[in-house]
Amino acid sequence: MFSFIKAIQNLLGELKKKKGLWFTILSVLSIFGITLSMYLLTTMTTKIAEEVYANMSVTYKSNLEYKFEDKQKEFKRIVLGLKNNDNFKNNLSNKQIIDSIMDVYNKSLIESGFDSISMSFYPTVYQTSQYRTIINSVINRKITSFGIEVLPDGPNIVYIEPIILGENVLGVVEIKESLVSLKKDFERNKQSIFLALIQEKMMSHLAIDAKNGRYRPIVDDLRVEEQKYDGAFFTNVMEEGLTGFKELKDKGYVVNKEYFKTYKEMVDVNGVTIGYLLVGEKVKGNDGFVSIVDKMTKSVTMIALGLVISILLFMF
Repeated sequence: MFSFIKAIQNLLGELKKKKGLWFTILSVLSIFGITLSMYLLTTMTTKIAEEVYANMSVTYKSNLEYKFEDKQKEFKRIVLGLKNNDNFKNNLSNKQIIDSIMDVYNKSLIESGFDSISMSFYPTVYQTSQYRTIINSVINRKITSFGIEVLPDGPNIVYIEPIILGENVLGVVEIKESLVSLKKDFERNKQSIFLALIQEKMMSHLAIDAKNGRYRPIVDDLRVEEQKYDGAFFTNVMEEGLTGFKELKDKGYVVNKEYFKTYKEMVDVNGVTIGYLLVGEKVKGNDGFVSIVDKMTKSVTMIALGLVISILLFMF
């Protein structure tokens, strides 16, 4: 072992006598060291950035779920107020009085700033076959239903609760709100963007006036009501095409030069996938987390590179 160390010392001594060769070797080792360090730093910061993006994707999806939960609680409170109305409770079989009560409640909602919410009552004194499938299902199963449904005026968030007396369902209260209301909720945070894409098969549920010239093909069989959503955002989805959308679904998120995007499948009240809800934000902007992550990783890389270069120069 001592002989080996001595041999290395002798070799270094001989190399130092040949200054040209010595500095050439040091230069090669320095370049190799810097290259290796840059590779390791880039790989490390890339992985950190990917972990941050993945966590942000989970956060966005969780926020979306929370907003749906908040909507359900909000609608439930509205129905509870209606159920405690004596005039409503005592006249469930009188269509004229019930219609008048519904008109009062709907006007009150508009006056209170909830202009996108509307309420309806479906009495069971009439044949249930005249109602749409989910209303009949709530009547028959006596269970509240909540979720997204594509109605003639477009995708809506619906809350449907049976009014039960003893064992009998006397009627069903429905509250609905346009899905675009979620866009407004997300826009309160100026960085966040919301987009709803529905499948082509759901277009048959829309009224002629609601779909003609309003929905634009995006990718595969997905369409967007273009007047209601951020045009630059869905255009970015279109530009990435089917390949980009497949990457979004496989990876859970996508980051390009313009946007960070993640998604959640849009499932209707019947448990059928009818499209996708996309949420994200612009990459550019001092307040955006994508911009913050980018600046952070670049700063860490530059600081670490500076330390590596300093150490290598010290070796000379």
